[in-house]
Order: sequence, then C-alpha cells, then structure tokens
Amino acid sequence: MSTDFFTSQDNARKQTGRLVALFIFGVAGTMVSLWLVLAGIVATQAGPKAFASWELMLGVFVVTGAVVGIATLVKLAQLSQGGPKIAEMLGGRPVDPATRDPQERQLLNLVEEMSIASGVPVPPVYVMEDRSVNAFAAGPDPSRSVIGVTRGCMELLSRDELQGVIAHEYSHIFHGDTRINARTTAVIAGIMAVGVIGYIMFRFVGPALARSGGRGKNNPGPALGLAIIVGGLAVWAIGSLGMLFGRLIQAAISRQREFLADAAAVQYTRNPDGIAGALAKIRDHVASARIESPAASELNHFFFCSSLNTLFATHPPLDERIKRIVAMGAVKVGAREDVRMGGEGRTSRAAAAGGAAGSAAVAGFSAGAAETAPARTEAGAATHAGAAASNEVAHAGTLDAASIARARAWRSSLPTELSEAARTADGARAICYAIARRSAAHAACDAVVAERDRAAYDAYASLVPAVAALRADMQVALADLAAPALFNLGQRRYGEFRQTLALAIRSDGQIDLREWSLVKSLERHVERRFNHAPATARGGIAAHAREAQLVLAIIAGATHDGRAADDAFAQAARAAGLAGAATPPASDRTLDRLSDAVRALSTTTFAERARFLEACATAAAHDGRISVDEHLIVRSVADALDVPLPALAEV
Repeated sequence: MSTDFFTSQDNARKQTGRLVALFIFGVAGTMVSLWLVLAGIVATQAGPKAFASWELMLGVFVVTGAVVGIATLVKLAQLSQGGPKIAEMLGGRPVDPATRDPQERQLLNLVEEMSIASGVPVPPVYVMEDRSVNAFAAGPDPSRSVIGVTRGCMELLSRDELQGVIAHEYSHIFHGDTRINARTTAVIAGIMAVGVIGYIMFRFVGPALARSGGRGKNNPGPALGLAIIVGGLAVWAIGSLGMLFGRLIQAAISRQREFLADAAAVQYTRNPDGIAGALAKIRDHVASARIESPAASELNHFFFCSSLNTLFATHPPLDERIKRIVAMGAVKVGAREDVRMGGEGRTSRAAAAGGAAGSAAVAGFSAGAAETAPARTEAGAATHAGAAASNEVAHAGTLDAASIARARAWRSSLPTELSEAARTADGARAICYAIARRSAAHAACDAVVAERDRAAYDAYASLVPAVAALRADMQVALADLAAPALFNLGQRRYGEFRQTLALAIRSDGQIDLREWSLVKSLERHVERRFNHAPATARGGIAAHAREAQLVLAIIAGATHDGRAADDAFAQAARAAGLAGAATPPASDRTLDRLSDAVRALSTTTFAERARFLEACATAAAHDGRISVDEHLIVRSVADALDVPLPALAEV
C-alpha cells in the first residue's frame, strides 16, 4: 500500500504542531527580551527592584502576547479563506474555464489532465500579468487549493516545461506543503508585528512628539518623544530578531520540500527535461523569477522559484536544483549544462544513466517473474485480490505518466459539445442533469429540469445522447471537469442548482451508484470550496466500526452475489481490522445510510483512511480485478474521505 499521500497529510498536521511549538518559543523569547529592555529602562530611575516587579513583567507579557496573537489570528483567518485569497493578494486573476486565449487554454488543459489523472479537484487557475517566470500553489488542502502562473511562464516555457512546473505544484498540494506554507506565513506575521510596532514608534510617533509644542521647561514632548524613539528602536530591534527567527524557520522547512517537489515532478511526468528546462530558463534570464507584488515578500515560499534575493532563501540555488534533476536523467538539459560548465556534469549524468539501467534491470526481472508465474490457484485468490486492492489505493494522491496520458487521451476524445459545455455555467449544470437521467424513466427528470432550470434545459436536451454514450466513470469524470464552472455560479445559485439536481435524481423514485457517485464528486470538488471550516483528521476506524462495516458490506454486495459477497465482506473486514464482524442486514444497506457512514469516517486520520480505502478496494477486488463500477464506488468513497483517486478506471 502506498502511504505517501496519507502520511504526508498527517505529517502536515503534525508539522503545524511543531510550528506552534517554535512559534511559542519565539514569542517567549521576544517577551523576555522586551521585559529585560523595559525593566532596564525603569531601573535607571527606580533601581534594580524594577527587575523584581511582577506587575511590569505581567504587563509586558500580556501586551506582547495580545499583539502577536491578534496579528497571527488575523493573518491565519485571511489565509484560511483558501487559495483564491492568496492568489488575489499576489495580484492574480482567475482564468475563465471557457477562455479562448490559446496560452490560457493550454494551461487549463494541463491542469485538467493532471486533476483527472490524480483525482484532485480541478483547481481554479490564476494568472499574474507579470513577465517573470514563476508559479505557485496555495490552499489549506487538496480540495481547496489553487494554482497560479505568471504570463511569462506561459509565454517562455514549452508545453513539457510548463507541465513540469505544474507537476511540481501538484506535489506541494499532494504533500500538504500548501497548508504548512500558510501556517508559516501566519507565524511570521505574528512575530513581525512586534517589530512593526517598534518601527512605527521610533520612526513616526517619537519624532512627532519630539517636535510638538514649544521649547518651555514644562513641555514634556521632546523628552517623551526621545524616550519613545529609544524605546521604539529597542522594540524594533527585538522584533527584527524575532522576524529573523521566523525566516530561519521558513527557510528550513521550505528548502527541502522544494527538492522533494522537483523529484516528484520527474516521477509524475517521467520527463526530467521538462522541469529542468524550466529551471534553466529561469536561471539564464536575469531576475526572471521576480514577482512585482507587495505581498511577494511574505509569500515568497509559495513560489516555484524564489521571487526575491534574500539572505535566508526559501528555495535552494537553481544550479543545485538543476544538477539534481540532471542526475535523474535530464539528457537534453544535461548536454547544455556540459557545454555551459565545460564537461563537469558528465560524471553525474553517467552515474544517473547507470542507476537508470539498474532500475530497468529490476523492472525487467519483475516483469519476467510475472510472466513465468504459475496459474493462480484458489488458495492464492485472496493474495491476488489483495494485490489488485493495493494497486488501486497506490494511485491515491500521486500522478504517473500513464495516468496523465490516459486523461489527456480521454479529454481529447470527448465530443466538442461536451468539452465546451463543461466550461460554461449552463452547460455544466446540463451535464449533471444528463448524468442523473434514466432512459427508462426520463420523462420525470426532463420535466424537473424544464420547470426549475430553463436556462440549462436546451443544453441538457442536446447533451443527453453524448453523456449517455460514456462509461459510468467517464460521466463522473466529466462532472469533475465541469466543477470550476459550477463553483463560479456562487454559493446561492449553486445551492439552487443542487436542489434541482436532487429532485432530478429522485424523480424516478430511486438513486443508483452512478448518481450517488455524482453527488459525492460535487460535494468534494465544488462544495468543499465554499466551506472554509478546517477539516477534522483524528481518531481511528474502531470508533466508527458500524459505519465501516456498512460501507464494506455495500461495496462487497454491489458487484458480488451470495456467498461471494459474504466472503468479500469478511476479507475486507479483516483488512480494516474488524475481523469477525457480522454482515449488516440488507435493509440497512442503502445509499442514504452509506452517505452518513462515509461522512463519519471522513473524520479519521489519513493513515486510517488509507487502511480503510484498501479494505474497500479489497471488497471490490474479491474476484481478483476491479471493474469500472467497482472503481467508481471505491473512488466515490475516497471522494467522501477527501482522498484523491484517479477519475478514470484502468481497463
């Protein structure tokens, strides 16, 4: 089982705890420093007893804590509004899903392909009208992230290079880096608040008082102003040290994650020359990564490359990043680096080639072993099913070149009317209504749409045949593609659409798996973007044993009958750590109960979600394979658990 995504998500939350500990340490140091300075000033008049005054100490601690706490909470509230807020702070504008700009269209195509391939909701894409070459990802979790690029990024990079940059940003989304970046920004803003107040004191308040009033002996202005200038200078110096501490935290966290994101981009695309070429172009164009935005300084660690030249850089040197990627097999860029460096890079490339050959030999041995393996016996069926289940969950929160190619081929094969409809508000709603329509009972659904959403009805009527011709997983993938257009409706209009869709779904008196999957997709890909509340990730499966058993029983019975369904449930229950559990009665196995169950399970830790999803896949793969319908239900459970699984089944 691949636990990279799940472990990264849990670690991101633990990292937040570490940031809080470092934050408390930094604030405590700032409080003590300010108290010592103020007590020293008071001691010049009152003597050493000033250092023993608990009232003075308490006052300094309370005021400093209030200033830092308020500044941190304000910044955290600002960043918790999601990726769009950060993109707006950087001067980005959202790209219309229906854009006709060829550069923006290519960018959206890349993002859509990677989202369909990975199962991450298609993020809103922002463009900064800046000629520099840079990009960023931001958002508290994969369901509420955005991706932004500069105009220069679209103009100067080839498609492969732009894909490498976007893959790098997807790695940050998968591994929880965007969450950590937001928390780090809030921590630094809180610590910086003290220094800002000190700067205002000695730069503005003190001089203003020093110049106030006349020059008489009874005028306290000059003396008070001088005291404020001196005190403000001390406060600013202490705050600057706190800011320095914060920048050190930021740099320590960010640098290693940039290396990991580079390596992940190579893994995802299997094209190291793509991201290496992008980095080389940035390096070889003076100041080409610099972002002209007032917010670029505090958000520098969000970017693909550092947008500033600072002492404590949040990104590794470009030469070092390129060198590491060349060692992974960037042949074209490596050849150019040889010319640039006079051949010094050949040794590292030769070593990389040897490593690649070794990997190929291992892959060849594994393939050969598979080809010569004996036929599967009944005793080995469970092992074969377990392998199929692990393979399904192994795709969670990651990308690979084959999945991206499959998503690109699927998107390219869509009828033009469907791909264009998915990018407009009316067309996106029409697609969802068409997915909910049953040919055997279509009149009731048609009537609901005609009465309640006339604006989308004409598109709905024309799209029904094309939607019906798609496989079930492709229909839901099409809804994923339409999610940005649905989100752009706004919360009120989207709510009206969901009410109409619910009536359309229930118009024939029942809900099938495909319709339930559509609802789960919309909840994750659209509705979570409207919800700014932090998601819960604590506890285990054992606390929700009944709900877990219900989900496993529904999956086991969805594509297996009789004894096979019972065996599939028992095997899946063991995988979930619920051995010996009784199969829930058929009367309890409804899609409404399923929705309640997965909602409860979505509060568990990501490590527990990994184990549970593998148990779900085990129930589906009891016969040794996972069909399209089985993939769809496992993927829909994953949507409910806020875990990305590829939209398209491997068939």
